[in-house]
Amino acid sequence: MIHDAMEGLLAEFLLEAQERLERVEEALLESVSAGPQALVPRLEEVRRELHTLKGNAGMVGRADLQALAHEMEDALEALDLREPRVEGLLAGIDRYRALLAAAGDLTQGGVRISFGRVDALVELLAETVIFRNRLREALARARQSGPDPASARDAWSEVESAHEQLGKTLDLLQDGVMRLRMVPLRTLFRQLGRIVHDESVREGKEVRLVTAGGDTPLDKALLELSSEALGHLLRNAVVHGIETTEERRAAGKPPAGTIRLAAEADAREVRIEVEDDGQGLQRDALIAAAERLGHPIGPGKDPYALLFLPGFSTRQAVDLSSGRGIGLSAVQEAVEQRGGRIEVASREGIGTRFRLRLPLSVSITRALLLRCDGEDYVLPLAAVVESLPLAAAAMHEINDACVLAWRGDLLPLIDLGFSFGTATARRRSGYAVVVEAEGGRRGVVADRILGIREVVVKGLDSLLAAPTGISGSTILGDGRAVLILDPAGLLALSPFGGAPAESGAAR
Repeated sequence: MIHDAMEGLLAEFLLEAQERLERVEEALLESVSAGPQALVPRLEEVRRELHTLKGNAGMVGRADLQALAHEMEDALEALDLREPRVEGLLAGIDRYRALLAAAGDLTQGGVRISFGRVDALVELLAETVIFRNRLREALARARQSGPDPASARDAWSEVESAHEQLGKTLDLLQDGVMRLRMVPLRTLFRQLGRIVHDESVREGKEVRLVTAGGDTPLDKALLELSSEALGHLLRNAVVHGIETTEERRAAGKPPAGTIRLAAEADAREVRIEVEDDGQGLQRDALIAAAERLGHPIGPGKDPYALLFLPGFSTRQAVDLSSGRGIGLSAVQEAVEQRGGRIEVASREGIGTRFRLRLPLSVSITRALLLRCDGEDYVLPLAAVVESLPLAAAAMHEINDACVLAWRGDLLPLIDLGFSFGTATARRRSGYAVVVEAEGGRRGVVADRILGIREVVVKGLDSLLAAPTGISGSTILGDGRAVLILDPAGLLALSPFGGAPAESGAAR
């Protein structure tokens, strides 16, 4: 019992220490650019947090952490308030975190949840049990209702009512459980602020980070992905996007560069933007570099798409295009596998903006259920623009590829059966679903549209190579396993057959 109590106390200390370190780090980073009036309150906050860390470490018998907190207190007192240099204190935070990590797995997955949220879920669970019992009793009465049509009708009406109430309660329970997985992005913004600070010090540049939308929630499963992707984008913005102080002055810009990190959410997705006021991307240099590397881009195509080609960024390409391509292909692939996408906009001499669009949740999503050659597929609803009956008059063949005349445009058609090998010829009837991903559109052809479902997203077995156009699997209500279509992967399928399209395909 004593051992269990001490283990619980230590776990609580470790979780709280991490939170306090985040607040110390945030206050230190803010103090660098804070004016004289704001500086003292920030440092007072750091002093209070360090003092509490020191006391708590002593309480749980961690003399090493207690001594380190005391050392950081001394470093804080020695700061020059006229020009505070916080690198030593930030290094102390890193050492403290390393010591915390050496305490084992007690903090893995730790999260604070209010009793109010837990109580609400318990109440919903109780209602679920009530309506389940009501449904069971209604079903029993319906089966025993006998031949009287009126009696049978009333009995089955009660079944439908109980089923509807159970469904509503389960929806509320689902929403409550999913909200437990949602983490405010401000927890990530703190880490990203440290990246900007460290890179700007290393590069000898003046860079400030402006954030907005820190309260925007993001599924915990996407937080690690976002951290890696945004960290990469921020490092490149500091190293390659923001000019030196001398270059900015020569261009008539403020000596300090600005990176804006903002997030917002709606009912379908979270949008996170990284925007800098640096030198921007050089379109002509990108196109020239692409030609040298064997990736010529046709007229009217987006040259920024070149940034996401694997291996595009050689050293020479980095010099010409502000280094934006390093690792972006891997970032894009990881984002798209989770149902998201990346958009790029830039103006030379003005700056660059990257926008990440991510689903609110990776585990449950609304999807369109399609049937083709007796096989069912689910297509994420967020990627669907429109569905329409497939009319032969609207279909045309161009160079042996089928296209659909749609709203004054011609869309390449992807026949699911023909692409996935369940049909030997493209169908001329059925339905076309217009999907959009990565700024491009395709028409997806299937035999039937069976409606909208909420599905639980499951990844494919790691031993299986995911086919192009497939992102995962799910289990339907009748127990059948079906594949989840990947909208970005569908755009990569060739309109001539099932092989992936060449880079630069029609978009």
